[in-house]
Amino acid sequence: MSQNGSYRIELIRFQINNAGQKPAETTRGINQALDWARSEGYTHAVLPAGFYLVQLDPDEHYAIRMQSGLHLELESGCEIALQANTSPNYNIIEMRGTRGAKLSGGKITGDKKSHTYEIYVKFVRGGVNMDGTPNNDPKWIRSEVIDRYANPGLLANFRVWSMPGVNAPGYHFYQYKDTIAKETLVGYRTNGAFAPANPNGRGWFLNETNDMSNNNKMIIAIPLTTALTNQQIAALQAKIDHTHYTHESGFGVALYGCNHIEISEVEISHCTGDGIFTGWEQYHLDPAQYTQEQMGQHIRIHDCRIHHCRRQGISLTGSNDTHVYRNNIHDIGYDDDGVTTNFRNGTPPMFGIDIESMYGETNIPIKTPDRTDGLELNYRIHVSDNYIYNNVRGHLVNADGTYVTVEGNTFEGYNVGGIGANPNFPGVKYVDNTFIGCELSVQGDNYVNGAVFINGNLKLLDVQGAVVQNCQIKNGRFFGTTAYGYLGTPSVNAAAGTFTYVASHGIGNGAQVAFEQWIGKVPSGISVDKLYYTVNVTANSFQVSETQGGTPVALIDAGQSGFNISRFNYGRCYISDITLERDWRTDNALAQHFNLLTAGAVIKNVTVKNYDVSVMVPQDYAGRPTSIDGLTLIEGSARFEGCHINNAEFVRAKSPAMGWTDIQLGSNNARYTRQVTLRGGLLQNLGVMLDGNSLVNGTTFLNAAISKADNTNKAVIVHSHLDNTRVNLNWIRQNQSVTIAKSVFRGVTIAGTAPYLRLVDNTDLGSA
Repeated sequence: MSQNGSYRIELIRFQINNAGQKPAETTRGINQALDWARSEGYTHAVLPAGFYLVQLDPDEHYAIRMQSGLHLELESGCEIALQANTSPNYNIIEMRGTRGAKLSGGKITGDKKSHTYEIYVKFVRGGVNMDGTPNNDPKWIRSEVIDRYANPGLLANFRVWSMPGVNAPGYHFYQYKDTIAKETLVGYRTNGAFAPANPNGRGWFLNETNDMSNNNKMIIAIPLTTALTNQQIAALQAKIDHTHYTHESGFGVALYGCNHIEISEVEISHCTGDGIFTGWEQYHLDPAQYTQEQMGQHIRIHDCRIHHCRRQGISLTGSNDTHVYRNNIHDIGYDDDGVTTNFRNGTPPMFGIDIESMYGETNIPIKTPDRTDGLELNYRIHVSDNYIYNNVRGHLVNADGTYVTVEGNTFEGYNVGGIGANPNFPGVKYVDNTFIGCELSVQGDNYVNGAVFINGNLKLLDVQGAVVQNCQIKNGRFFGTTAYGYLGTPSVNAAAGTFTYVASHGIGNGAQVAFEQWIGKVPSGISVDKLYYTVNVTANSFQVSETQGGTPVALIDAGQSGFNISRFNYGRCYISDITLERDWRTDNALAQHFNLLTAGAVIKNVTVKNYDVSVMVPQDYAGRPTSIDGLTLIEGSARFEGCHINNAEFVRAKSPAMGWTDIQLGSNNARYTRQVTLRGGLLQNLGVMLDGNSLVNGTTFLNAAISKADNTNKAVIVHSHLDNTRVNLNWIRQNQSVTIAKSVFRGVTIAGTAPYLRLVDNTDLGSA
C-alpha cells in the first residue's frame, strides 16, 4: 500500500483516553481522528500504546469504522477492548465497502468474559391503559421501564420468557419515545406469547434504519389468571433475550464487501463470535443490484494471533482471492484454561477457519454451471503456513469454497470436525500439511499431495475423483470408503424396460450411468460403450435413455445376472506413496488401520508396518476390481476382496497370526465371490488363506503356510516358488478346490489329496 505521510493520532486533541476510561469519548475520538487523517490526505495513522476501552454505536453496532485508503497501525502495547454489552452482533473494527485499507499491530479484545446474553426485568402490581398510561389494576403485573438504549442489540428482536408461578395467557407490550406518557406512546400489542413455547421475537413499531430515537422505551404488562401476593410479585424476574440467542456474531474485525485489504500482526481474542469475519457488503431486495465488487476480493490476513473467541477464528463468507497465512489460531470455543467449554465460552461451529458463504440463504445470483455469468463467492482462497490448534469442534472446514488451497499448515489437537471440505465444490487442494492428533477428511475431488500425520488420521469420505499421495502416517489410520456412485446389479423387467434395486439407489432423473459386465451380461439393447441417462426414476428403480429426458431404451431380454449399472464415474480414487506405521506392536490383536471399502480404486506404493490391512468391496460386488500395485506389509495381516494385487510383499519376523491366517485372499462368505489375484508377490514367515476365488501368479512363498476353507471357491497357484512352505489342505473335500501348477518346490510339505488338490507340472528340488 502506498504511503503518503504518517499521522500519529493526537489523544488530547480528540479527547481519546488510553487508560481504559471514558469509552464513549474514546470511541468518538478515534473515529474522528481517522476521519480527519484521511481528509487531510494521510495514508498511515498510528494509535499510540495504551488501553482503549471502546463502546458500540447503539444503532449500527460497531465501535471503530475504517477508512478507505488508510493504514491504521496499532502501536506495540496498544490494545482496543470492547466495553461489556448485550448485543448479539457487533464489530469492534468494521470495514464496509472499504478499499485499499490496512490494519496492523496491537491487540483487539472482545467482551466474551463480561458479555450479557439476557436481561432480567422486575415487576410491580398494575397494568397499562390503552392510551399507554400505567394503572393499578390488581389483576395485572407491569414491568419496570425497559430502555432500548441500554441494550440496543439484544432488544432489537426480543423474546419474553415465561416465569415459574405466573399463570397468564401471554403478555402485552407498550412502546414509547423517551418517556412513559400517553403523549409519547408509539404503539402497543396485546398478543405477545412467551418463550420458550413461542421462539419468535418481537420488534419495535418505529424501527428506522440506524435510528432508535423515536422509539426507545417499553413496558410489558401481563394479565394474571391466578392471583399473586405482593411478596411474590416483588420476587419475579422475567428473562428477556434476542431470538438469535447465541450472540455468535460479535466480531473483532469485520469486512463487508471490501477490496484490497490487509490485516497483519494483530492479536484478536475473546470475541463472542469470530476474530475476523469477511462477507458481502449488504442485502439487496433486487438481486440484479449485487455486483462482484460487493462480494469482496483481494484480502490478505497474515501473521495474526487469534484465540479464545466463541465461534470461529476466521470466517470467510464471501470474499474472493483471499490469502490467509502465517497466523496462529487456537482455543476457539474454550475458556482461558484451554479446557473448559460451555455456552459462555463457545457456540458452534467453533472452528479455527470456516469457509462458508451461506449463499443458499441469500438471493445473490451466484455462479453455477448453469449460470456462468453469476457472481463468485469464496473463490480462490489460499490458506498457508498457519498453526491452528486446540479448537473445540474443528480446525478448518470448507463448506462452499471453490479452488481452495490449504498448504504448509500445522493442525494440532483432536476434535470431532478436524479438517474437511464439502465434496460438491471443486478444486480443493491440501499440500504439505502436518496433522497432529487430528483427522483430515478427503471428499469429492480433493487433491492431497504431501501430508504428515502424527497420532492423526486420513479419512476418505464420498470421494469423487480424489487424489491422495505422498503421505506419512505415524500412529494413526488411513481409512474410509471410495464406493461413491456404485449401484451394483439390479433386477430387470425387460418388458417394462425397468431396472430395480432392493434398496434406494439415491440418484435422480438425468443422472449419467454406464453398464459393465465384469460378470454376467448386460441386456440386449444395451451397450457397455455408451453413456445413458436415467428417466422415470423412483426411489429404487429407473429406466435409461440415450438422451437426457428422452425415450427409454427398449430391452430385448434381461441379460445375465451379475452385470453392473453405476454412475459413469463411480469409484474414482487414486492413492499412492503412503506410509503407515507405528514403532512396535505388542501382539497380533487385529488393528486394521489401513482399512478401505473400495469400488475400483487405484492404489500404488503403500507401506504398512505394525498395523493390519483391509481392502474390501461392497457385498455382491459387480464393479471394476480395485487395483493395488506395490504394497509392502511388515508385521501385519491383510484381507482382500475384489482386488487385483501386483508386486506386493508380506513379511513377518515375529510370530504369525493365530492359525497362520495372516493374509486372506477372498473369504468363505457367499456375499464375496469376485476373484482376487496376486501377481509378483512375496510372502515370508506367515500364512496365506485362499478362501475366495483366487489366482496367485509369479509369487514367492518363504517359510509360509498355505491353506483354504472347504468351500466351492477355486484357488490357483501358478508359476510360483514355494520354499520351506507347508500346504495344509487335508480337510478340503471339493473337487479341484486348489490347483498348484508350473511352480518350483523346495522343502515343501503337502497335506491334501486328489481330486481336491491338483498338482500339475511342478518341479520339486527336494528338502531345504
